[in-house]
Amino acid sequence: MVMKGQTALDFLMTYGWALLLIVLVVGALFALGIFDIGSFLGSRATGFAQVGVAAWRVTDTGNFTAQFTNRVGSDIRVDAVSWTYRGVTGTNSAVNTTITNGQTSSTLELGTVADVSAGSSYSIQMAITYTDLNTNFQYQSSGTITGSFG
Repeated sequence: MVMKGQTALDFLMTYGWALLLIVLVVGALFALGIFDIGSFLGSRATGFAQVGVAAWRVTDTGNFTAQFTNRVGSDIRVDAVSWTYRGVTGTNSAVNTTITNGQTSSTLELGTVADVSAGSSYSIQMAITYTDLNTNFQYQSSGTITGSFG
């Protein structure tokens, strides 16, 4: 009986160490950036409710532009856009563009994103501050955009 227990323990220890080694190697490869998950996801915008991001681009020099879609149900004015990338926040409070109901804005210059690396992926949290022109109340639509610099 003792021999069966010893064999089972040896089996578990051998495969346990092998699995631990595999996990450590894969973790190191992710930490070194060899597996860039963002490059598999492509460009996407998630979380935006009433005012969405129709299109955007972040160049390899950090120039950040976007187009917004109005799904509020009335005309709006986009007042400001702020974003956070790698703990650094940028704001453009001089957007001041009107978007009619159901329409998409022209391409707007939002500013510069710091610390870019050409070809690598990004995930940027963005908040769009807008005013409903029927009620004159100010609201915010926020979400995340992902893509690759370039």
